[in-house]
Amino acid sequence: MAGAQEPMNQSSASPVRFRVVGVEDGMMLRQLLGKRLKLPPAAAAEIVRAGGAYVGPVRICVPTLRVTEGERVTVYPEAAKIAAVEPGALHLLHSDDNCVIVDKPHGVPAAATKAANRGTLAQALVSRLAQDGVLRPYVGLVHELPPAASGLVLYTIRSQVTGSFFKEFAALPIDRGYRVRLRGNFAGDALVCEVPVVCLPAGGGWRLARDGDREPIAARTEFRKLAELGEETLVAVVLADSPSQAIRLHASSLGLPVVGDGEAGATLCLLAETLAFTQPRTGAAVSVRATLPAWAESPGMPGGPPGRVCAGSGDHDAA
Repeated sequence: MAGAQEPMNQSSASPVRFRVVGVEDGMMLRQLLGKRLKLPPAAAAEIVRAGGAYVGPVRICVPTLRVTEGERVTVYPEAAKIAAVEPGALHLLHSDDNCVIVDKPHGVPAAATKAANRGTLAQALVSRLAQDGVLRPYVGLVHELPPAASGLVLYTIRSQVTGSFFKEFAALPIDRGYRVRLRGNFAGDALVCEVPVVCLPAGGGWRLARDGDREPIAARTEFRKLAELGEETLVAVVLADSPSQAIRLHASSLGLPVVGDGEAGATLCLLAETLAFTQPRTGAAVSVRATLPAWAESPGMPGGPPGRVCAGSGDHDAA
């Protein structure tokens, strides 16, 4: 896909932080960044347009915004180097008047990161909807998927003249199937982890719940063995109400981390493989399957790797 970016560059880029001093009061943001970062105005403006500048906690995308003494500015200079995803390169597997499902490749963020809002599927989808005549389109990501992972991403879509129905989809019972490659092996056909998880504030990510946490979120992950591939294991995971972040957290807690997890620049071997739900606005049944990347293929599949298929996995019949 054109414009694919390495996710670790976006999420781990080091920001520059400073406060506006008296002599800078009233400056345009592009002028301020040019002065502080020693950049020409055009380069400074590009950082802002790419979503790499914040005034206080708010991302600012207008280079001509004027700043005030004492305001805290955070800048991700690398944002300007991120290429946009071409709208025509999106692989749409389902589209109707209310939602779109995109098959996301590895290395492309589904939505804006802290460092930028350019180079994401969401931005490309907005551009594509605008090209199709939707008036000032808005998109809402229903389930998160890490940039380094791949597979199905569900968005709600609407125009500026349409009321939001994101909450209808967010609360919808959706069968979500994942295919994951774990580092290590385990006995038996399946493992289950039911440790609650916690979403940290201010975009701090997720972790396993601890004693004393005020609002732990119930989570259950069942890892069903598909095949043993040497020192790694290919598994299927089905989620209904649990957040997808539980997969990585539970796998790690069992001593079987997802291959690529925590490795800078690595492909995360986690695929959002299937989605099935009833469209709440139309009542239509929606069922979609993602394309399998090479790492997700199991023995017995055409071109699959050598290894041992587990009895009863049914993987030979996977579409």
